[in-house]
Amino acid sequence: MGNFLMKIKENRFTQILLPVLMLLFIALIFFVITRGNFLNPRNINVITQQAMIVATVSTGACFIFATGNVNIAMGSCTALVSTLAAMTYMATKSLSAMFVAAVFLGVAIMIICVLLSTMLKVMVIHVTIVMMALLTAIQGEILGGSNISLPYAMTSAINKAHVPYIIFVGFVIFSIIVFHLTPVGRHIKMIGANETSAELTGLTRAGALTAAFVMAGLGAGLAALLIVFRTGSITNTTGGSINTDVMLAIVLGGMPIFGGSKSRAFAPVIGAVTVTALNNGLLMAGVNASLVQGLRGIIFLALLFMGNKRAALLPAREG
Repeated sequence: MGNFLMKIKENRFTQILLPVLMLLFIALIFFVITRGNFLNPRNINVITQQAMIVATVSTGACFIFATGNVNIAMGSCTALVSTLAAMTYMATKSLSAMFVAAVFLGVAIMIICVLLSTMLKVMVIHVTIVMMALLTAIQGEILGGSNISLPYAMTSAINKAHVPYIIFVGFVIFSIIVFHLTPVGRHIKMIGANETSAELTGLTRAGALTAAFVMAGLGAGLAALLIVFRTGSITNTTGGSINTDVMLAIVLGGMPIFGGSKSRAFAPVIGAVTVTALNNGLLMAGVNASLVQGLRGIIFLALLFMGNKRAALLPAREG
C-alpha cells in the first residue's frame, strides 16, 4: 500500500494536477463560507492583481530554488526596487527611465548576492538573510516616515492599457522557454539534481547560480513595476509579505523545494494564485491578520514535511 501511494505521489500528472485541485478546493471552501462573495468579479480582480505580483517574483525565484538553494531576499529586493523605480519616475517623468531602472536595479542587486555567495564561498541562504536586512534598512532610510505617491493619471492610463498583464504574461512565457527549452535551464536543473555529477560533465555551480540570480533579478524588477502600477504609492510596508508569499507559492505550486529535474517554471504561477486566494479568503472570512500569518507558516512547514525529501546516501538533492 505504501509503495502504491508513493507511486501516485511521484507520478508527474499527480504533481501537476494536485496544486490545481488544491486551488479549486480552496476556492470552493471560501465561496461557501463567504456566501458567494469570494468569487464576485471585484474580488476576483483583487486576487488577480495581487497574484500577478507574487507570481512574477516567484517565477524568477524558482530558478534559484531549482538549483537547490533558497533566496529569502526576494521581497526586500522587490520593495526597494519599487521605491527606487518610483523615485526615478518622479525625477524624470519618464516611463522608459522607470522601466530601465527597475530591471537594472533588480538584476544588479541579485548579481551582488550571487557574487557574495560564489566568491566568498558562502551559502546562498546566509547571504540572502544579510541582504534582506540590508535592503530593508536602505528602503527605510530612503523613505523615513514618508511615502511616494505617483500621478493617478499615469497609473490609471497604464492599467487601462493592460500593461501589467503584458509584463506578467511576457515574463512567464520567457521564463518557461528559458527554463524548459534552453541549455541554461537544463544546466540549472542538473545542478539542483546532483551538483557533483553536473560538475563532472563540465557544468559549474557558479554559472548556474549566476544565470538563476539574473532571472530572479529580472522577476523582482518587473514585479516592482507591477507594484507601482497597482498601488500608485510606495511606503515602508510595501512588499512586506512577499518573502513568505514567494516560498509558499513555489511549494503550493508543486515545485520541489530542493530543486532538480522535477522543477517546473509554471508551478509558481499556480502557487501564487493559491496563496493569494488563501490570504484573501481568510481575511474575508474574518480571520485575524496575525492568525493568517501563523496559518501560512503552518501550511508551509506541513508541505515541506510531506512533499520534499533528500537522498540519504548519494551526493544528490533528489531522492
